[in-house]
Amino acid sequence: MTDRDLLESILVELQSNSAELKSLREEVKSNSAETKLIREEVKSNSAETKSLREEVKSNSAEMKSLREEVKSIRVQQQEDHLILKALEHSAQVNKAEHDKMANDIAHIQGNVKNIAENIDAVKEIIGRHEVDLKVLKNRSV
Repeated sequence: MTDRDLLESILVELQSNSAELKSLREEVKSNSAETKLIREEVKSNSAETKSLREEVKSNSAEMKSLREEVKSIRVQQQEDHLILKALEHSAQVNKAEHDKMANDIAHIQGNVKNIAENIDAVKEIIGRHEVDLKVLKNRSV
């Protein structure tokens, strides 16, 4: 899996978490509206007061639980953000190293070509020297 695929995966997960957070907020708003209605019913109907108080307590516990979940999601989003930044930095470092290696390879190729040209020149000189040596050996002294 490439860094880009991983980053895109993290981004999709973050977007999914944002949608979930929005849904949870709407549920909290809905619960708040329900709580107000329950309070009005409690005032008008004293016989049902006990059961309505239990429902309000239940809703409060759910809201507290939702707040804790939202808090947890926020912490996770912050962690994901830091991971994403670290991955972006890592990708930049990898690209810089790749560019340096490509540059080094180009220099090495240039040096190898230069060496090959020098070897060809030396071979040519050695060839001429061998011809000269043969001519000198064949001459009478």
